[in-house]
Amino acid sequence: MISISIPYGKRNIEFEVSPKSLCEVLNPHEVTVPSFEAEMNRALEHPIGTKQLADIVHRKSKVAIACEDISRFARTDIIIESLIHRLNQAGIPYENIAIVIALGSHRPMTEEEIRIKIGKAVFSRVQVVNSEFKDKRYLLDLGLAPGEVRVWADKRVIQADVKIGVGSIVPHPALGYTGGAKIIYPGVVAEETVAQLHLRSAILNKNVMGQVDNPARKEMEKWVDAIGLDFIVNAVVTPKNETYAVVAGHYVKAHRKGVEYAKEIYELKAKKKVDVLVVSSHTADQDFWQGTKGVIAGERIVKDGGTLILVTPCDEGVGPHSSFINYIGSHNYEKLLKKAWEGKIDRAEVLPLSVGALVARAKKRLNIMLVSDGIDEEQARIAGFEYFETLDEAVQEAFQRSDRNAELSVLPYGGDSYTWI
Repeated sequence: MISISIPYGKRNIEFEVSPKSLCEVLNPHEVTVPSFEAEMNRALEHPIGTKQLADIVHRKSKVAIACEDISRFARTDIIIESLIHRLNQAGIPYENIAIVIALGSHRPMTEEEIRIKIGKAVFSRVQVVNSEFKDKRYLLDLGLAPGEVRVWADKRVIQADVKIGVGSIVPHPALGYTGGAKIIYPGVVAEETVAQLHLRSAILNKNVMGQVDNPARKEMEKWVDAIGLDFIVNAVVTPKNETYAVVAGHYVKAHRKGVEYAKEIYELKAKKKVDVLVVSSHTADQDFWQGTKGVIAGERIVKDGGTLILVTPCDEGVGPHSSFINYIGSHNYEKLLKKAWEGKIDRAEVLPLSVGALVARAKKRLNIMLVSDGIDEEQARIAGFEYFETLDEAVQEAFQRSDRNAELSVLPYGGDSYTWI
């Protein structure tokens, strides 16, 4: 037997498999990591598709920096410190700069989390707030975007003279990739606007993870055209959280260059479809809302009727939308999506339905097993997953249900990678 170790939150867990049954382990590709400082300077000195930052701002500019939250892993503390240094050199004082944590619909970050994400030095000098997606006191009604979508956005970003987006680029289930214009939509808009974005992805009824030019993303970028995003700085980081590349400039043109770098790490071509796939949700381990990305990341390489074993710690449980698990387990998700499109379901349920539908679609043709400390057996049952105490038990059961020539592959970084044949 071969012992295989996969990441599980802050530790690893192991399981055993017969050598003749193991097809492959799909780890992210190794890359040579440059000097972070040199890479940052290169990106900022040579922005893609825009002027240099100093030529975009003027001395009286009010600047808002929308920054990704802790569900992503760019070294935003270093990026933002470099950005603010350049803004200061261009004549922008600290008091004219605000940082808004782009939560989308995630939980607010704590002060300590913000200090780490932003950096203590910057935190002490610049106003930093979580974005607001529910309280209309902090939101502006921007009217209807293309597609008749009502757009409410955090006014602390929208009313700034210059808007800068900071974050990372990795594969994403709903929009192909993170980064770029996504820092605005869904980063700093109202929950109902976030929901409409995810609904557009769900009704495509296909897996778009790793496909950057999908219809949902293109429509979202048209929405951003309407309100503007002046400059982005996006990083591509390795699973070890080392910065491989930085891109800066226009939120589409620079972003697409960043996607090319991300593919060099996270685009994984499999040898074949297999009967059993073990997927760790790493690095999307925070909760079930994040952890189920592993299902979308790996489902393309599992045979119809095969088994996907999702291994995810979910330290924060189900996550910010508790009804999410009910929609994963729903047999009527397609009908519900149609009703949502017609405006016939509660607006508060559109978002969990839309995200849950992505997993439900995969579950329609696969058996999904779950190994998790943060999701219990009853919650797994509601989601339509089979719950197992240990990974070894899940693997043994999956093989018992398969024919004797069954093959297994492993995806150790399902939160960020995506696979294809």
